[in-house]
Amino acid sequence: MAEVDIRRRTKSSSDAINESGAIQSVLSKPKTDCYRVVVMGAAGVGKTCIINRFLYENFLNDYKATIEELHRGEYSVNGATITLDILDTTGSYAFPAMRKLSITTGNAFLLVYSLGDDESFEEVKNLRQQILEIKRTNCDSLDPTDDHLDPMNPPIVIVGNKLDLCSNESTHKKDREMPKVAVESLVNIDWNHGYVEASAKENININGIFKELLSQAKVQLLTSPAVIRKRRQSLPASSSKNSRRKDSCRVS
Repeated sequence: MAEVDIRRRTKSSSDAINESGAIQSVLSKPKTDCYRVVVMGAAGVGKTCIINRFLYENFLNDYKATIEELHRGEYSVNGATITLDILDTTGSYAFPAMRKLSITTGNAFLLVYSLGDDESFEEVKNLRQQILEIKRTNCDSLDPTDDHLDPMNPPIVIVGNKLDLCSNESTHKKDREMPKVAVESLVNIDWNHGYVEASAKENININGIFKELLSQAKVQLLTSPAVIRKRRQSLPASSSKNSRRKDSCRVS
């Protein structure tokens, strides 16, 4: 599994829509050597809480609807430094153009639903289908020199949040509407994606979400030309000369 280490944190920037409905530049294509993780799901499933818990180690009890918010951090993945944009998206259906642009510019996806809420899992199914359709439709127009992840097979992790509410100790206990084994079978076997159950409120398995995502993306990340160049630049001159003979990347 990929090692995750946050080297630097920057302030997040909220997206805005102007009077003409134009989406601002925060949703533009990520810079070279920067990979965008898009967090999607129905309203109120805890997307923002997961991001805040992971990046800033805090949890906000008060719900506030998100339009779009971008966070940036640097991570160490098997010795290579990767810059990730983490895009927190709206759960509202009011911005279909923004949702499409988020998918188009995304390299990897976290699809979040609330355990005990069957409707929010149906939204995950719909989002997954949109991602695959949009990525396949846009594939022919991509720049062949782009160093980013394989657009035809983007890393996707399904996240069942609010695990704390399914605990027997919870005062607001909710029963699972879908057995865990059934969801895991669908996601892992039928969809070939990662699956993680977590609680942003209780800080349960939050790091595991991003480790699973980076684990799925690891082979693609570490074999991308951008990362190979970055590794070469960090090598001594003698080692760099030897590396020109054969490009290799060991994945443990």
